[in-house]
Amino acid sequence: MEKLFEEFSHKTLKQWNDKIISDLKGNNYENLIWESPENIKVDPIYNPESTNKLKGDCTYNHLDWEIEQSLNNPSNKQILTSLNEGASALLLKDIPTNDLENVLENVLFQYIQTSIQSKSIKSSLDVFISLIEKRGLKKHSIKGSLHFDPLMDCLKKGTLNTNLWENFKLIQKISIDLKAFKSVNIQGVEYHNAGASISQELAFSLAQISEYFSNSPSLEPNKIQISLGVSTNYFFEIAKFRAIRILWTQILNAFKKNDTPLDLRAETGLRTSTVFDPYVNMLRTTSQSMSAALGGANIINTNSFNAAFKNDNDFAQRMARNISLILKEESYFNKVSDPSAGSYYIEYLTNELSLNAWTLFQEIEANGGWLKAVQSNFIQDRIEKNAAKQQKCLDSKNTHLLGTNLFPNLEEKMTSEVELSIEKNMIIGKDFKALNTNRLSTQIDLERLKKEENHA
Repeated sequence: MEKLFEEFSHKTLKQWNDKIISDLKGNNYENLIWESPENIKVDPIYNPESTNKLKGDCTYNHLDWEIEQSLNNPSNKQILTSLNEGASALLLKDIPTNDLENVLENVLFQYIQTSIQSKSIKSSLDVFISLIEKRGLKKHSIKGSLHFDPLMDCLKKGTLNTNLWENFKLIQKISIDLKAFKSVNIQGVEYHNAGASISQELAFSLAQISEYFSNSPSLEPNKIQISLGVSTNYFFEIAKFRAIRILWTQILNAFKKNDTPLDLRAETGLRTSTVFDPYVNMLRTTSQSMSAALGGANIINTNSFNAAFKNDNDFAQRMARNISLILKEESYFNKVSDPSAGSYYIEYLTNELSLNAWTLFQEIEANGGWLKAVQSNFIQDRIEKNAAKQQKCLDSKNTHLLGTNLFPNLEEKMTSEVELSIEKNMIIGKDFKALNTNRLSTQIDLERLKKEENHA
């Protein structure tokens, strides 16, 4: 192969920086360095020297991803419509156990990924396995996951379940024959939606995995799926999805587990979702889905543009599906494996995020692990502090939300569109602080809606 750049001499990072300083003609080089919200300094230039510290393998070799659609207590028609119009994975939420068989009629489990989220997870799993057997399908080949994360359930309620580990081990036992089915879903997206930084989301998710391995030594890594949220911090989010692979390898090594590919699920975050000018949310979820795809997510769940304030409808669901379809069929995001590999900037961010997350994870472990950190409110306080910092940036307009605190359409009326409560109905935990979803624009949205009502 012809080497195109042989006639150009190699330049070190120092030589590049010296050239920049020369071209600045006396202006301060430091003004070009950006202090990111993650407390990572971003330089104006990177080269191979910038990635020398990278430890661990963050590459992946799959090209495609599953398009997952979340459906709340759906009808059979809604499920079949989603599948026939582009979804290849389903997240079925809160379907009554006695309706599950009818709702899943004509759904071909053997060709899709089926994930279940239920308040009665054991009953739903029993019915699902019974349905697989009734259809004569091979249990070991059925793909999907249980959105089962009892540690996160405790954190969201602020209450410790005394039967936590007994229930956890029971679910693992029941699902043992579903070889390709994940029986634990680490809900890192909940940290994101509460206002955690990227490093915090990674570290706290890692600490949960450590807690599960420590209390259930028979748990195998091939039964775990990790769900991470995605913000509009484009390059940092790409790096986050690469960093989690490094961290995953490190924790498997620490527990002497078999080297197992990470099953990584992305969900577009609600943190920056807004009520006013809601179609801008489509731009946000497109950017978020792009980051997840380029970062190597195996499954991408794009939330509907009106998820913050309205019950799902056919139009919103179709728009959510179409984002991934466009990224695949028109932008060819699924034609190149690990396209961000070799980007010195992204690899630098990958390294910094993984180092920061690992340091925080080690701090949690040194103080007794995830449960102790939750019971002492260490995790909750860290997230609250970061969320407050993000809110301050929005309120001072150092951070912009288009249509909310930047170029808002003050003539827009949304009262009649709001179907869900957007109040901050904070759960007050009994045993420790509960983790609550916390949208950045909530206060602005509430103030504008109140003005609408007063002038109605």
